[in-house]
Amino acid sequence: MQFPERSLPILHLLEPSLEFAYGQNTAHPKDGLFLYGPHCRPKKTKDIRIGVVGTPAGINYFRDWAAKIKKRVEVPPPSKGEKKDRLHLANFPGIEEAFAISFNEPEFVAYPIELAKIDRATRILNLHEAVSKAVQLYTERVRHHLDNDERAVDVWVLVVPEIIFDRCKPRSKRAGLSKVKGDFGKKQSQRSDVPLLDEIIDHHAEDIFDDAPDFHR
Repeated sequence: MQFPERSLPILHLLEPSLEFAYGQNTAHPKDGLFLYGPHCRPKKTKDIRIGVVGTPAGINYFRDWAAKIKKRVEVPPPSKGEKKDRLHLANFPGIEEAFAISFNEPEFVAYPIELAKIDRATRILNLHEAVSKAVQLYTERVRHHLDNDERAVDVWVLVVPEIIFDRCKPRSKRAGLSKVKGDFGKKQSQRSDVPLLDEIIDHHAEDIFDDAPDFHR
């Protein structure tokens, strides 16, 4: 490929250091959090109130994981063929030491969803509709809490089973699954364009076609 310019100027910008607690600087975020803690570290550890939505098994997995990250997590020993010193890995000192926050996992606000309901939603014929119905199973629990429960939640955690990763993403084939008929046809992927039927068709329900069929989004 030919460029009109004979020579292109190169400007090299050095990456700035990151600042952590006590005004300490380092280039790597893991090193900074491990050695000094977060920038503007508070004098007192802040307790975070967490809400969890997922299957009963998923909620239990999250509670177990949350308990583990409150303690120091060592880098696992190298497996066969790996180097002893792996510079891209670092020990985790614990959630309080690294971020000056903590939580009480037995006090998590938990809303379980039956796996069978997620399975049925993700089998709906139209992929956009399937993803939307799966998302609603989670968001309805959060909205129910906001409307009916006085307990404050700082962070909501949505624990999703593997079937959502497999079935709720763009171009997901969902091969071998028996599909369930929904409100839309299998091939519809955008809003219908029938002005003469505007008074009959509920276009609000077609909001699901305004974005990609992706649970993450």
